[in-house]
Amino acid sequence: MSLEIHYNVYGCFRPPHEDVELAREAVDAGFEGVWIGDHFHPWIHSRPYTHHVLPWFGALMEAVPDVPVGTSVTCPIIRYDPALLAQAYATLDNMYPGRVNLGVGTGEALNEAPFYDGEWPDWGTRAGMLVEAIKVMKRLWSEDEYIHHDGEYYEYEDVKLYTRPKTEIDVHWAGWGPQSCRAAGKYADHLITAAPADLIADRIVPNFRDGLEAADRSFDDTDVTTEFAANYGDPASLVAEIRDRGEYIPDDTELDNPDPRDIQRVADAELAELSDEAIRSANHITDDPETWVTALERLADAGVSRVLVGSTCGDPRATIDAFAEHVLPEF
Repeated sequence: MSLEIHYNVYGCFRPPHEDVELAREAVDAGFEGVWIGDHFHPWIHSRPYTHHVLPWFGALMEAVPDVPVGTSVTCPIIRYDPALLAQAYATLDNMYPGRVNLGVGTGEALNEAPFYDGEWPDWGTRAGMLVEAIKVMKRLWSEDEYIHHDGEYYEYEDVKLYTRPKTEIDVHWAGWGPQSCRAAGKYADHLITAAPADLIADRIVPNFRDGLEAADRSFDDTDVTTEFAANYGDPASLVAEIRDRGEYIPDDTELDNPDPRDIQRVADAELAELSDEAIRSANHITDDPETWVTALERLADAGVSRVLVGSTCGDPRATIDAFAEHVLPEF
């Protein structure tokens, strides 16, 4: 069965230099790429770090050659100016051709609201901003001449990238709901999500296909990527660590909340209501790596072409070693 298995350092649990080293060890173990979250504030207050991904990528790609890297995901519409983000990615691709992937999303208040002057915009407005931002970035990456853009959300008069990308930079739209997944098919190159297999098969892939059909594109030319938390060790100890650290992200109720301290309080309350089995399942905590093989096979059957594996508790190196010995050879 064909399935790309990449490693996700998350960028919120360790200092940045330790994440570079962990990524190198993952690649040495057989993982095929490295991804990282892009946050200004972490989702929850108990997470101690949020790296800026652009300098981190430069250090990573110098230390870990020849594998693709990407963000899961970047919001290019508020905290970043689309033209400046396009310049940054063009520079990375010029230095390390064909390796950078840009995962994009409409953003959450915890990352973007501190940089937005006004009332936090609704999802539809942010989706419109994202569509326009993608168009601006792709024009700057592909056109040799100065461009003029007079859009609904962004205006640029006579701008051009002089340090140009050497290859095409793939854009992965973060999709979950029907509208977002259809937009991924219409406006981006690929889809990225954090959904389980049944939701991917029943809702995400069908809506992504609808968007691709509207854009006269083929599903066979795209990737569907999902995140996959995996934690190897004694289940009881790892569940206790999750509870002790409050390591839990509320599903979708806090997207408009700009304060990780408030989100942490919600997370702690919801975590207290979960059974140990629910925590094990949500974090794929196990001492038997064969359970991961079964779960990844279900994702592949649902239409996933790439998974981003990362650890949320325990020793991430133990999980990397378990994948190298028991999981990666199966794919």
